[in-house]
Amino acid sequence: LRSATHEQAAQTLKGCGQTVNLTVQYKPDEYNRFEAKIHDLKQQMMSGTLRTTQKRSLYVRALFDYDPNRDDGLPSRGLAFNYGEILHVTNASDDQWWQARRVLPSGEEEGTTGIIPSKARWEKKQKARLRSVAFQGKNNNDARQSTLERKKKTLSFSRKFPFLNKSKDDKSEDGSDNEPSIATNDGESDTRSMRGDDYIILSYEGVQQTEISYTRPVVLLGPLKDRINDDLISEFPDKFGSCVPHTTRPRREYEVDGRDYHFVASREQMERDIQNHLFIEAGQYNDNLYGTSVASVKEVAEKGKHCILDVSGNAIKRLQVAQLYPIAIFIKPKSAEQIMEWNKRMTEEQARKTYERALKVEGDFGEYFTSIVAGDTPEEVYARVKDLIHQHSGPKIWVTCKDKL
Repeated sequence: LRSATHEQAAQTLKGCGQTVNLTVQYKPDEYNRFEAKIHDLKQQMMSGTLRTTQKRSLYVRALFDYDPNRDDGLPSRGLAFNYGEILHVTNASDDQWWQARRVLPSGEEEGTTGIIPSKARWEKKQKARLRSVAFQGKNNNDARQSTLERKKKTLSFSRKFPFLNKSKDDKSEDGSDNEPSIATNDGESDTRSMRGDDYIILSYEGVQQTEISYTRPVVLLGPLKDRINDDLISEFPDKFGSCVPHTTRPRREYEVDGRDYHFVASREQMERDIQNHLFIEAGQYNDNLYGTSVASVKEVAEKGKHCILDVSGNAIKRLQVAQLYPIAIFIKPKSAEQIMEWNKRMTEEQARKTYERALKVEGDFGEYFTSIVAGDTPEEVYARVKDLIHQHSGPKIWVTCKDKL
């Protein structure tokens, strides 16, 4: 046994049969410390101040991949899992290790119970690892900048509007990240992650199962998102749709209110609606406001269609606050070279910038993703995305709960 608790060691000895051979070391200092600890426990029991540890059970969503074969400190057989999987933690009383089972997409639990690192253990280990790594080059500077920006308790509206049609507004799409033109404050704290100096460390988030009566919106982030969004709507027009954005721009002669845009009477009205959290994303282009409203998303959802949203990661949390829990999927590229394979027209420099932006998106919004998808080909990624949307469509879904882990 390595790093075993007293309870685990005692249980192992009880199950060993009649004869037990022990290989021991002479460590009087450790023995004396143990004796002193036992003495203190006895004193606490006699005075009635000792509190017994409760066997705590909870459901969590994993926010990292875990391979027990790469963890040399496991006290017994570990349980492997991937980002986004739901785990039923059957015993979270230990500070270092939890006992857990995987929850299948059907809601049933696997029979196999295994050991996983506790939230505190995983975060402490990752914090130590991050401190020991020497970050070099521009990628590190971008990552640090990304997480430092998160420290501002602000959810910023994007100035980029992917839903704007170039033919309508002659919008250029250079893929660059622009400064926000409108922002809304959000003072909520989050217990799903801790900060290792300037870096976000993701571990677990507490979840609970709930039943919904609407069709969940879909938010794809990362490379290939535009292609997959288009493919979903063209292949399944009865299951996927897009919503109509709002704007303060004057209506053009050929445009129809409610079909092309919802034309808002005044800028002041739309600014009030933004401040009142009626929009999941909004911003300014050519001195006009554009935005995607909660009501527009609901309109599509109530028709029984997944509303495909081409928005930034900031919109995920706003949808959750509006209780329109999206299926948020991040498409994770393996490298800039893979991005060039996916899009033959891209230059090496464009692919590098796209890859860096993908890393930044993952660093900024990783805790809000429903799942992370990787694959060798666009076809493989598309198939996986369709499968995940089907798995998470409901009506029973897992949502974040306020319980402290």
